Parts: sequence; C-alpha cells; structure tokens
Amino acid sequence: MIIQASSLTKDIYQPKDIAKMLGCSVRTVQNYCDENKIISYRNVKNRRLVDKDKLIDFLQSIDCYIDDIKAQRQDVIYARVSTNKQKSRGDLDRQVEKISTFVISQNPQNLKIFKEVGSGLNDNRKQLLQLIDMVCENQVNRIFVLYKDRLTRFGFNYLKTICNKHNVEIVVVSNETEDKSIQEELAEDIIAIIHSFSGKLYGLRKTIKQKIDIDGE
Repeated sequence: MIIQASSLTKDIYQPKDIAKMLGCSVRTVQNYCDENKIISYRNVKNRRLVDKDKLIDFLQSIDCYIDDIKAQRQDVIYARVSTNKQKSRGDLDRQVEKISTFVISQNPQNLKIFKEVGSGLNDNRKQLLQLIDMVCENQVNRIFVLYKDRLTRFGFNYLKTICNKHNVEIVVVSNETEDKSIQEELAEDIIAIIHSFSGKLYGLRKTIKQKIDIDGE
C-alpha cells in the first residue's frame, strides 16, 4: 500500500488512524511504537500519539510513502536588478542565464522564471509578492537565486523561515564575489538608506523646533 502526502491532512495521529491507513491491527502499530520503528509519545491522558513527520519517516522506511504534493510543485528561478539601465545592458538576462545553467543539473520540475526590476530594499515588489503567495499556497519546491540579496537586501532570514515552514528550499547558486553591477546596486541602496534616515531626522528636528517655538511663546 502506498500512502500519498496529500492524504496526510492531520499533524498528529493515533495508532488506530495508522492501523486503518496501513490495513493492519492497532496492536501491530502499538508494537511498532514499542520497538521504536514508529517514534511516538504519550499525552497528559497517557494516550499514544505520533507526529506527522515521524509517521512519514516510518512510511518512508518501509517504502510506502510518495510525496505527490512535491511532484505537483514548481521550481522557480528568481532574478532581479535594481534599475532599467541594468536591464537594458543585459544584466537581468545574464543573471537568468547563469542560474539556468546551474538548474539544468538539478533536475528541475515545472520550471518557472521570475524576472524583476526593483530595489532590494523594496518589500512591495510585484514578482516577489507573487512568489511568496505561491510559497504560502505550497506551489513551490525550490527557489534558485544567484545571490541571497536578489530576493531581498535585508530580512533574508524572514523569507527563509517562511520557506522552511512550507518545505521550500532556497538555493543560492553563486558563492563568488558579487559582480560590478550588484556592487553598484549596493552603493545605490546605501545612498537610499542615508537619504531616508536624513529625511526622517530632518522631520524630527523640525517637529522638535516647532514644539520649542510653541512652548516658548
């Protein structure tokens, strides 16, 4: 009997659930648990329970599990440059080409490519938000990027946490030093950050000055 991932809709299972699934007796499942073939635990009411991931481990050990959900997912290439100037000189296409060359050796499935022009500081990028929606809807298997900052300049670990929650792997293709165009982007992002903080600081000073002027009247 083969158990499909899509049929495992609960996070926790009782021995009777597993017995029905495998077509065996509850006693047999309990024996598996006693022998640690299935890792189980007991709740406050002393009932034996099995977490979904531990059940999957057991099913895989007896070759009775198939991840049909993963088979329906897509591998995704995400490429980004900050400016239309970079896009026009071919930086975006070259980025996709580099990633694609790597992906070919990774047996991609249902490959989809996202290409975007936008700052790494912008968390409202259309293609990125669409990709996150796909991740949250369990439609993505792996995300391939040339460098981590192609996804986001800051907050990469937040995105990684979301992906881990949905069993999505982020594959960073290159460990090499970033090329000149990306170094240019970093300089532009730093300038943008300084400009933003300068504006906020100016606004704060103006507010404080107005308050002092009012209090001094």
